[in-house]
Amino acid sequence: MESVENIFQNITEQERSEMMRCFQAAEKRYVAGNIISTYQRDNQKIGILQEGEANLVRIHPDGRQTILEDLHAGDIFGEALTFENFDIGTMQVICTKSCRIIFFDYACLIRRCQKACSFHSQLVHNSLQIMSRKAVQLSERMEILSQRSIRDKLSCYFSIMAARNHSNTFQLPFSLSNLADYLAVDRSAMMRELKKMKEERLVEMEKRRIVTILPKQTF
Repeated sequence: MESVENIFQNITEQERSEMMRCFQAAEKRYVAGNIISTYQRDNQKIGILQEGEANLVRIHPDGRQTILEDLHAGDIFGEALTFENFDIGTMQVICTKSCRIIFFDYACLIRRCQKACSFHSQLVHNSLQIMSRKAVQLSERMEILSQRSIRDKLSCYFSIMAARNHSNTFQLPFSLSNLADYLAVDRSAMMRELKKMKEERLVEMEKRRIVTILPKQTF
């Protein structure tokens, strides 16, 4: 299956502009820390992240946050794309790096364009490919969260990242604080476990963002 990293893949700039006019799309910008969207059942807007980074976060009743997904340029998000059994009132998209986002109605994505534009069909194709990738990532996430200990969760996550990057050396997509939220563990406990793993020469880290799984070590 062809890998699609951007919803506008194989769509020209001119076609993109025409499509956005047809969809009556709106562009908005956000800075780090801004809440981009709070999910609500009656909101049918789809967001396309054009520039920057954001996190889809679940807010727990006690104030804890769990990162459900880290979003990058080309990703799509929206209430209409969530699973029905999610309590979406607790879910927010938060900007982590200055973002430029295009919003349009979900109906525009699934409704056949009256002009039968070929690039609209390409957009639907790209969207389905991206959703397929998201399903794989959700499966990976469930595998991580099913691990019993913090070390097991870290090891499982590192293995997935290494496989995804085809290298034992890779860059974390977010800060260590956010990593703890993503793994749903206490940050202090996670940092202690990482320190032990470094002392045991299971991992090496630089600037707390670069993680190297040492050769001959399999997670």
